[in-house]
Amino acid sequence: MTPMDESAGHGLYIFGYGSLVSSESVARTLQRNIAPELMPTALLHDYARDWEIRVPIVFDDGRACNGRFLDIAPAGGSMVNGVLIPVTEAEVEILGRREAQYDAIDVSAQIQGPMSAQSTVIVFRGRSEFRRDTSNIPSVRPENYRRLVEAAVATRGEEFFAQFLATTKVLAGTDYRGTYQFADLEQELAARPPIR
Repeated sequence: MTPMDESAGHGLYIFGYGSLVSSESVARTLQRNIAPELMPTALLHDYARDWEIRVPIVFDDGRACNGRFLDIAPAGGSMVNGVLIPVTEAEVEILGRREAQYDAIDVSAQIQGPMSAQSTVIVFRGRSEFRRDTSNIPSVRPENYRRLVEAAVATRGEEFFAQFLATTKVLAGTDYRGTYQFADLEQELAARPPIR
């Protein structure tokens, strides 16, 4: 993997609020090194974070279901903490394949963070058809995903972690253990491409 020049993003950022807080997860998908210090923290205003997106996955034990992952929804007066990831337009497309159930939307006007006024900030927001249960298909939260997100958030310090917990809707129930893959092969290869 090759590093990206700090200026190569040309003022284009992704706001990461879940697994994209993890520089390792971002680096694996983009196939380039990205240091956590190049992903500054920021706030997204007028949105709330929840566990409402459903994504078809298959666990290593063969269980096929909808995985419940983090998402955001408009909510006036609320805010979500996260990180700004400097990207190219081509990398937005790569991340879009990984975040296949989400739309990339411009939230530049709602971001409070260390970027220039001319910067564009994109966030991935779940499409409405994936924000509900599907008949006869169970929905579970993958424990591995929750742990990955919490570990990434914890690296940003106690205050950031506390803010994450305070701004994330609690999901009742237990997590499902085990490794998983996205049911859609293109999405899986975008999320975890073969190491070059």
